[in-house]
This record gives sequence, C-alpha cells and structure tokens, in this order.
Amino acid sequence: MTLSLAAFLVGLFGVPATLLWLGHRLRKRSPLVLGLFWGAVVGYGAAVLAVLVAGFCPMEAWTSQEVLRGLVGYWSLLVLPVVGGLLGAVRAWRA
Repeated sequence: MTLSLAAFLVGLFGVPATLLWLGHRLRKRSPLVLGLFWGAVVGYGAAVLAVLVAGFCPMEAWTSQEVLRGLVGYWSLLVLPVVGGLLGAVRAWRA
C-alpha cells in the first residue's frame, strides 16, 4: 500500500468518522470546537467535489507525469478538511 492510497483511505473513512465523533453533543462544545467542526465539514465538502471532478475527467486529458490528479484524487480528502478546520478554529478564536 502506498502512502497516497493510505491517505485516500484515511480521508475516505477516517475523516467522516472523526467528524461524526466531533459533532456529538455539538451544542455543548466551545466556540473554538464549533469553528473547527464546521470548517472541517466545509473543507470535506469541497474535497469531495474536487475528487469527483478529478475522477470524471477522461484519462486522455492527463499525462503520465501529471502530479495534480494524484494530489487532488488522493490527498484532498485528507488535507482540505484539516485546512478548513484550522481556518474555522482561527476564525472562531479571533471572534
């Protein structure tokens, strides 16, 4: 198993499970955790759209040296929720 495949699987199964756990009793959480949660949810939604767009592009549109498709297809499900969560937490922390 490659590192990219492991990142894809963690993003596909681990991130939604973590968001489910974090969303439990959401009303009783601090504003910082609320910002982290909603930022991660928005980031995950954006990542799902990016993966779908990359997956539906025809194979002829990509070259064998194309790095962007691998980054979008494998890593965005893991990276974008983390970035969104950090941005949401910073936004809630500043408010």
